[in-house]
Amino acid sequence: MLIKFTKHIQSHFSFLQRDKFYIAVSGGIDSMVLLHLFQHFQFSFGVLHCNFKLRGEESDADMRFIHDYCEENNIQLRIGFFETEMIAKELKESIQVTARKLRYNWFYEQMEENDVQFVATAHHLDDSLETFLINLSRGTGIDGLTGIPEINDQIIRPLLPFSREEIEQYAKVNNIQWREDASNATTKYLRNKLRHDVVPILKEINPEFLSSFQKLLVI
Repeated sequence: MLIKFTKHIQSHFSFLQRDKFYIAVSGGIDSMVLLHLFQHFQFSFGVLHCNFKLRGEESDADMRFIHDYCEENNIQLRIGFFETEMIAKELKESIQVTARKLRYNWFYEQMEENDVQFVATAHHLDDSLETFLINLSRGTGIDGLTGIPEINDQIIRPLLPFSREEIEQYAKVNNIQWREDASNATTKYLRNKLRHDVVPILKEINPEFLSSFQKLLVI
């Protein structure tokens, strides 16, 4: 995966060699793998972490885990704290929508305040498929039948061509430590329900389903 990732960066994100950027790190496997991959390059980057205060001690444990990792590896870390539940109630919207708004607004604030050009997130191919299915299930128009964009303004997603399986294998081979978010296991939220109940069936019907979806995106 490192070789494939290196080629992908050289062909699609060569500007990272000259521009400063942040990596958004939650502590989960995807963002820890992205962080580990970028440590192989001598680029100028820092880490952003959001503490949404939604899971009590678990949220704080995630924060401490990332703090310790960045301190050990001499990586600049910035942490944002958000009263997500309270703000969601005030705005009368879901916690997921509020958290997303808070996260990206804070990313842009950090870039502007610190003269940083980009924030890299760890979205991958399975995430893109789930987004496509969410849009499809909500009756989106033809313009909405897309996955996650690889570059969206100042938000970049270098892991987008990689599957969750590839990421998990890389983490295993390289003994990468990460934090598990217990809320990812519940099917309470639509994305999780698609991830756990729908996508596995699609992959069972067609083992190459993810690859077929990826080809669809570049047509």
